[in-house]
Amino acid sequence: MENERARRSKLWWVGVVGASVVVAAMIAALCLLQMRSAEPTPVDTSVPGLAGPPGSDSVSDSSTPVVGHRVGDVAPSFALPTLDGASISLADYAGRVVILDFWASWCVPCRLSMPSLEAMARDLGDEVILVGVSLDRTETEARSYVASRDYAALVPLYGSLTQARAVAGDYGVLGIPRTFVIDRDGIVRFAGHPNRLSRNLVESLL
Repeated sequence: MENERARRSKLWWVGVVGASVVVAAMIAALCLLQMRSAEPTPVDTSVPGLAGPPGSDSVSDSSTPVVGHRVGDVAPSFALPTLDGASISLADYAGRVVILDFWASWCVPCRLSMPSLEAMARDLGDEVILVGVSLDRTETEARSYVASRDYAALVPLYGSLTQARAVAGDYGVLGIPRTFVIDRDGIVRFAGHPNRLSRNLVESLL
């Protein structure tokens, strides 16, 4: 009798373990399938209200430069007010290298990457301009953040959220931080996450 009970108990445990292994294998297979089919996230932080094709870091296929946001394209022109109320346009910086950064005070990756961009622009001198287009919900939020930082080399632009989103749309921005480097001739030479921007690239354009 004891042997029969032990045999049944052993068979029961074998069945439980076997079923657990099967379930675990099914879960692992489903996870693998989801990982293979999932689309990669193109940016760190999505920006509400922006729509359109994701910005591309690739070089434009056209041999003749066209206006666009890819490397090799002519950078889209824009004009926005600074937080001090002055009107600034991209054309104002013709002949200089422009680091154009889209950011917001609520964006943690933006807060982490901005200091290195500002330091780079400050160290490289007047021939490099750091222009930051804020995608904050209000001018007060953008102004408060900039005022709390010693970003002497930053030219912060805003105007209104609608105006800032319009410029971001022209540059194919769906999420931030998103940075572009525009050379002296107005051609996009870098488009991507600011952490991928090397100082050597910017210096090579001077």
